[in-house]
Amino acid sequence: MKILGSFLLEAGLISASDLADAMVEQVRKTPHSVEILYEKGLISPEQLLAIVTLQNDENLDFRTACLQLNIWKSEFIDIINKEVEKRRGTLGQLLVERELIDPPVLLSVIKQYHAYRSENNNDFALFSENAILDLAEESGSDGAPAINYEPDFSQASEGNTSEYLDLFSEEKEIALELMILAIEKLGSDKSEDSPEELLDKFFTEYHSLKGTARGIGAVLTENLIHESEDVLAFYKRFLHKLESSDFSALAAVNLNVLDVLSQLRNELVVAESEQSFWDKEDKQAKYLKVLEDIHKLNNELQGRGYKVDIEEVKDMF
Repeated sequence: MKILGSFLLEAGLISASDLADAMVEQVRKTPHSVEILYEKGLISPEQLLAIVTLQNDENLDFRTACLQLNIWKSEFIDIINKEVEKRRGTLGQLLVERELIDPPVLLSVIKQYHAYRSENNNDFALFSENAILDLAEESGSDGAPAINYEPDFSQASEGNTSEYLDLFSEEKEIALELMILAIEKLGSDKSEDSPEELLDKFFTEYHSLKGTARGIGAVLTENLIHESEDVLAFYKRFLHKLESSDFSALAAVNLNVLDVLSQLRNELVVAESEQSFWDKEDKQAKYLKVLEDIHKLNNELQGRGYKVDIEEVKDMF
């Protein structure tokens, strides 16, 4: 399967040399597991020496060496993954920081990369095309979204959108997209992320956007994120019961949510109001379709007997 760098090269957006340099920097920034645990005081100097010695003598990976020495603890993996993510950064972020690619261009390539991954991932394709997104066909025969929603734009704050626009920058959009792609892999052998920590982080980012959107009366943005948070509450509460394909479904829905949030942000830049977005028939239909997909996923989970209100689990985020 191709990596993101392959798409950048094929599109002629970056040279092989620049890509290799960025990937080398990413590797260089990746801390060793033994380094992380020692810095956090989770292993002693004597244990560090024993681990490194055993690794060198028997050519073992870090976890196996720790297990043989009866040092390994189950919580180590989450601690290591969290610290690696914080220090290493993503390839896309490194390329943007080095000014090798503009954020909007990178975002476009990431979406192409996601489409490629979805075509080559059976679980994702399955849920993108049937059980979740095409579930409960209550839509009319004309394909119109079966969602009734009437926004109230009377509380919109004209000319006071800068705080939200600063928070939901193009860089933030890229970071959210990468998080969604990481969510897609949860539950599979390919994922090195902690499901709890990744969902917590994603929820926190959404919640921050929602609060700022509420402050400027961006009702469409606030409502869409609120609906998405309800689904995240299910995933957090019943994490132990979910399968890989459930995370693929969550990713599919939230990629569409992020796309609409991006269009709403762009409307705020141009018109300083979301009402002009809602007044466009095609935009309104897209918004309602995304709401419908969120409700379908929610209903599918409730159909399994999973019932939880976000207030019941807010302390878990």
